[in-house]
Amino acid sequence: MNKSQNLLRFLFLFFLILLIFTPYESLKAAPKEDHAFADSLFEAKMYTQSYEIYENIFLSNKKTSRAMLLKMAFIKEGLEEYSDALYFLNLYYKKTYNKRVLKKMENLAEAHQLIGYEYDDAEFFLNLYHHFYNQIIIALMVITLFIFSLILYYKQQSKKTPVLSSVIFTLFLIALIYVNNFGREYPKAIIERDHAYLMHGPSAGADVLDIVGKGHRVEVLKSNDIWSKISWGSHIAYIRKNSLKMLDY
Repeated sequence: MNKSQNLLRFLFLFFLILLIFTPYESLKAAPKEDHAFADSLFEAKMYTQSYEIYENIFLSNKKTSRAMLLKMAFIKEGLEEYSDALYFLNLYYKKTYNKRVLKKMENLAEAHQLIGYEYDDAEFFLNLYHHFYNQIIIALMVITLFIFSLILYYKQQSKKTPVLSSVIFTLFLIALIYVNNFGREYPKAIIERDHAYLMHGPSAGADVLDIVGKGHRVEVLKSNDIWSKISWGSHIAYIRKNSLKMLDY
């Protein structure tokens, strides 16, 4: 196989991967008339009615605009449903990294004595990673494929397998497998139930660590069908999974 054939094979695989893995907009796009009607209700200060339409779009479409998330947060704050307001503000921040929204969340959390809203550089890079998750996957795949093509090319030319390239290929392949299988979920959630029990173990018979209200933001370490393992201050706690609203939208 000559150089031009190698190049054509690589380009074919490259564009095939891009075609398969490039994220597409949802085919179930939100009807523009629904959005426009909800916006008109919001402008008329008919907030409850507009929220019902926004919520239907949010739950069924899974593609929401930044403005819509901000309006939903505004409505929920006006209704004094601060847990939901913080949920939508979190989603808005993940899309925009707006420092004013970040400050708004911190102020709301402080006013209602909620924990988990301290943001640092690690939090910023976590949000950045999840924001560009699909692009990271594609980049890893392209680089891995490119290195593999180089290995094949040099092996054909010299009849030897290049050691350094093989090591680099293995490392990128491991990174790709890990990110694709374990790096997708966003490990943050908001407690959405009042009087939620935090247990020392994943059992209703375990000792109670604390009883907390809704709105706290926690890091989820692991989950099964019933229980989620979370970080609570300096403790590890277990909470029923249906008491959490994940921030991985």
